[in-house]
Amino acid sequence: MEFTADRLRIRHPVPDSRFVRTVFTLILAAITLVTLAGPVRADVDDPGGNFIDDDGAYYEGSVEAIFEAGITVGCSQRQQFCPDREITREEMAALLARALHLPAVEDDYFDDDNNSIFEGAINRIAAFGITVGCNPPTNDHFCPKRTVSRGEMATFLIRAFDIAEATVFDWFTDDDDSIHENNIDRLAEASITVGCNPPANDHFCPQDKVTRGQMAVFLTRAIPLQAIKPPPRPPTHLVSRFTTYHSCCQPRVSNIQRMARELDGWVVLPWETFELWEVIGRPTKSKGYVAAPILLNGEGYCCDHPLNIGGGTSQFGTTLYNAVYWGAYDEIKHKPHSKYISRYPKGVEATLAYPNLTVSFINDSWNPIYIKTRYTSTSITVEFWANNDGRTVVGWHSGGRTTIRVTKSGGDNARRITSSVTGPVPGRVTIKRTISGPDGTSTETWFHTYLGDNH
Repeated sequence: MEFTADRLRIRHPVPDSRFVRTVFTLILAAITLVTLAGPVRADVDDPGGNFIDDDGAYYEGSVEAIFEAGITVGCSQRQQFCPDREITREEMAALLARALHLPAVEDDYFDDDNNSIFEGAINRIAAFGITVGCNPPTNDHFCPKRTVSRGEMATFLIRAFDIAEATVFDWFTDDDDSIHENNIDRLAEASITVGCNPPANDHFCPQDKVTRGQMAVFLTRAIPLQAIKPPPRPPTHLVSRFTTYHSCCQPRVSNIQRMARELDGWVVLPWETFELWEVIGRPTKSKGYVAAPILLNGEGYCCDHPLNIGGGTSQFGTTLYNAVYWGAYDEIKHKPHSKYISRYPKGVEATLAYPNLTVSFINDSWNPIYIKTRYTSTSITVEFWANNDGRTVVGWHSGGRTTIRVTKSGGDNARRITSSVTGPVPGRVTIKRTISGPDGTSTETWFHTYLGDNH
């Protein structure tokens, strides 16, 4: 199963004044305070380290080392390093300028990098003699977006780190025609490279492109830096799944399915706050949403109000919220409907209306949450793939009844949920959720009043 991670902004949690949350453990309170600032920088002993896309790879320790040294911050704000992406000349310039702590210069060496965010780094490595350009003999271009070959990388490193001349020549059989052959030999003698075709390693592959993961390894050997190998991240498994049902073929179903497709594959980073509208954005006709009935001031309404566009998606919000609730994640904001609707679990449900009525929670764990959605003509399902020490909870609401089953009990470090919902409908209901786990036990309490027909 494949998941993607490419697009979530960090949002600070906003308390919901309509609900009362009682937390009985200082541990959970401390976690909540930490998460107000967004994702947390990992310590060397934290599982998986600082990036989510290099776990277990041979270059992971090198990536962590250059991160800790301030040489890289990754390739996005999504805790990604993009290790398989081919590195560009401007990215190479930035890495080398940071690794060498090169000072700023006033000279502008090239006329094709004015739009590059790395122009300063390019000028610094030019001033230091690490590059002379990319279009001899003029060499007034740097070609910042062009990717770097292994041969070019060898020359960059030799110039940057003043690596000694080789005493043994012709380490490889495939670089005789390369202008970088001497520098390749110097890298080999300095044990910065061992070749590209193990176990023989008699080839260097000078024309092959260098990936960001490979570049991290070359840099740690050239500087040199000690690789920092973090403990492995626990394996990903199904933590929670919830399904709700609806009638077929209504306009609201189109909106539910549209929202499900937008969220499918989303990744919530460790210690990150997720807020639904930050991910989905305003539902509009241009995005494929249609007009459908909504509850407006406690009454059904359609279809000329702006909120009718995207109407019915509260069913998706409810399904998502139940995946949060039964997955034992820390809820930040949600609100049930003003009137009880039997296709949703009593109390454990969430209405949506852009931008204020939302679902928000914290991924209070060291594992990313991969959100997976699927639907049929009469149902919507949300799954959370992460790690809860092997524990899996599956639930659904059908015929006015919620069914929850623990399909895998998990280990001693799993967080476990007990829940109760009491009170009449219409009327005031009390929702209690107790989370028990290795960090102790906490209980959250919400109160909500469902209106009757006379309102």
